[in-house]
Formats: sequence, structure tokens, C-alpha cells
Amino acid sequence: MKTIPGFLFLLFSILTLVPATLDARKPNVIVILTDDQGWGDLSLNGNTNLETPEIDALARAGARFDRFYVCPVCSPTRAEFLTGRYHLRSGVFSTSAGGERIDLDEMTI
Repeated sequence: MKTIPGFLFLLFSILTLVPATLDARKPNVIVILTDDQGWGDLSLNGNTNLETPEIDALARAGARFDRFYVCPVCSPTRAEFLTGRYHLRSGVFSTSAGGERIDLDEMTI
């Protein structure tokens, strides 16, 4: 009878470690989305007037997206990123007067 509690303790100990092991294999993803910044605003992209060494180092060590579409204002761009859809499909078309609000039934990441 003493082996059953010991076995159950061992079983539950192993089961609690399995999710931690699975999560450890998932990559960490950090997305930096800036507002009102042009492609040429970084020294990495050839700007000689500004020095952006920290951003340049992050870009060199990570993934760079150089073929993409963004809207001229921030709210629609964020809506596209969060939904994976064109901004007008999520109801976001501006930064004011209600145009910055995403539809409540929209699925996001």
C-alpha cells in the first residue's frame, strides 16, 4: 500500500514537468513596431544624419522584413498586423473619429 502514494507522487511530478519542457522548445518572438518611422530613418538603411546603433544591432541579429506594406498611419497598420487582413476588412481606416476601432468580432493573434 505504501507504493501507491509514492507511484502517484512520481506520476504527478512527471506530468507537471511535461508542459514546462514543451514550452521551452517554443521560440521567443519579439516584434518591434514603430510609429511614424520611414525605411530611410535608420542608419542601417543608409541614413547618414542619424545614428541608430541599438536598432541596427537588433536588426542584424534578428529577422528583417524588407518587402511589406504598411498604411500611412499607425492604427490601420496595427490592425493589419494583429489580424493578418487588409485594414479595411477589420473596420480600421484612420486614427480618429472611430476609424481607429477594430471590429469586436475580429479575430486577432
